[in-house]
Amino acid sequence: MWIRAFSLPAMIVLLTAANAGSPESAAAASSDSAQERDKIVLVVFETAAGNIEVALFPNRAPLSVAQFLAHVDAGTYEGASFYRVTRESDGSSIDVVQGGLLSEAARTGREAYAEGYASATAVAHETTDQTGIANDRATLAFARLEPGTADTEIFFNVRANPELDTGFTDDGRDGYGYATFGRVVEGMEVLDEIQRMPSNTPTSTAFLRGQLLEQPVIIQRIHRKSP
Repeated sequence: MWIRAFSLPAMIVLLTAANAGSPESAAAASSDSAQERDKIVLVVFETAAGNIEVALFPNRAPLSVAQFLAHVDAGTYEGASFYRVTRESDGSSIDVVQGGLLSEAARTGREAYAEGYASATAVAHETTDQTGIANDRATLAFARLEPGTADTEIFFNVRANPELDTGFTDDGRDGYGYATFGRVVEGMEVLDEIQRMPSNTPTSTAFLRGQLLEQPVIIQRIHRKSP
């Protein structure tokens, strides 16, 4: 998602000086701090099903955003795909659309899929407690195996999935949650459409059965959007 002779910055300086020490100035400082915390970087997913614009939050999730943007800038996702969906209506506890580079590995079995996560560039895990970004509908997060193994695989939450937040330990979850770092600005309908696509591709990996798209949706590229 992302001049006049008496300029706006100059006006702000004058107003700040005039109101220094007042409750209003304290509130303004708090607001400025909040705006800095919510600084965004916009990226666009160009996919075969349509475009998705996403706002990334580098101040809230600096490690995750830096990791993702490094892959974006390197062209890592060109030709990647959305290949996995989960649906509550099919008995899953979560609703997500997952993508990245491991479509083929997911089809060939658990061992290959697990090996696909091993990477020298994996990023340290950022909890949702640290970022303040819950796994709500439209949020973007890193998929992972163990904490600290996230690299190229990502997912979008199609509904609120509190089971994926830090601290949730039911159903055998490890409690670390999944690192969220962005939110859809435009194109959520594209993800809704992808989640509804047929997902009965055969796999020897039990937990992926009924979740692999018959026709993965190609990610043509992901690029930064100019402000």
